[in-house]
Amino acid sequence: MKQFWTVLKFELGNYFKNKSFVLTTVLLAAILAAVIVVPTLFMGGGSDSGAEEDRTVLAVADEGGVIRDRDVFGEYLPGYELVYCKSRAEVNTMVEAEEAAAGFLVTGPDSYEYILMNRSMTTDYQAPFEEALARNYRMISLDAAGIDAEQVESIYSAPMHSETTILGKDSAQNYWYTYVLVFFLYFLIIFYGQMIAVSVTTEKSNRAIEILVTSVNSNSLIFGKVLAGAIAGIIQAGIILGSALLAYQATAEAWGHALDFLFQIPGTVWMIFIVFGILGYLLYAFLFGMMGALVSKTEDISKSSGLVTFLYLASFLISMYGLTTPDAPLIRAASYIPFTSSNAMLLRAAMGTVSALEIAVSLIILAASCVLAGMLSAAVFRFGTLHYGNPIKLTTAFKKLREK
Repeated sequence: MKQFWTVLKFELGNYFKNKSFVLTTVLLAAILAAVIVVPTLFMGGGSDSGAEEDRTVLAVADEGGVIRDRDVFGEYLPGYELVYCKSRAEVNTMVEAEEAAAGFLVTGPDSYEYILMNRSMTTDYQAPFEEALARNYRMISLDAAGIDAEQVESIYSAPMHSETTILGKDSAQNYWYTYVLVFFLYFLIIFYGQMIAVSVTTEKSNRAIEILVTSVNSNSLIFGKVLAGAIAGIIQAGIILGSALLAYQATAEAWGHALDFLFQIPGTVWMIFIVFGILGYLLYAFLFGMMGALVSKTEDISKSSGLVTFLYLASFLISMYGLTTPDAPLIRAASYIPFTSSNAMLLRAAMGTVSALEIAVSLIILAASCVLAGMLSAAVFRFGTLHYGNPIKLTTAFKKLREK
């Protein structure tokens, strides 16, 4: 145990003394906080004057004289400011001078010409104007038929009132923060897993591992390295995520709570994310460390760790599928498989239906798999670190271990 603590403290010291690690942590935390705080400095606070300034100007020439009431017609187009022109030429001038986003030449009760400087792929002023003109046409036609147009319009525009009762999880609301957590776990495992593999291979290439292996128990060595990476990763992730959460808590009012869907994460989901995330990270970290011991050169790491990367990539892709179908049979099965349960159980807890018993069973399987992966990686680690030259195949390493 003393050797384990020695290795752990040494590896943690390497992380926290690494200037790039510290700088990356501080920089990412500052950038994420700035992304949340800086936009609030330019928000107008929702004043009426600001709303008026944001209204899009449309130039309208009513050649046919068919707009029944200009004030009422303007109410049909909230968010737009209508400037009435006397002729087509005046509309064209405003559009060409960019004084109006678009122009409309009304030629009859149910006909018009749409005038643009350039047509955008995303901006469409035609649909709302056409709807307003259609409402105006209905009012004229009803008046001509002797029908109370105001009464008919009030019937057509009567809003429906509804209430929504959700007995389970609101997957639509929980989608985005679940998406972010899955992505965050993906980068954490891939990035730190590769770091552990590189650390092992580097020590092997400079022969430092020979001294360590002969003087320190291989279990203490691999567990110390992996847990140090886990602790460093958790601290870094906590600082980065914490900066975003604190920044939003301080500016939530300025945002009008518009980002609550991203930051209002239930405590249960946080617990599942932390516990299953740590165990999932440890499982893959042990595997990355084991694969790092099978090569002698850092340039061979990508080949050696390809299988582990592929396993987690499969888990990630399954979780992407599960974001739209969290209760699908595939996701239920994946929540009990150690290589995929860290993501799958997070999805089910955040967006689907899962019982406490299912969580407990999955947790036990994942924890046991971490212990087994640790023991196996320690054995392969000791064997692999004393073999140099060409990369050792994993099957060859297992065969040699069985022979012993």
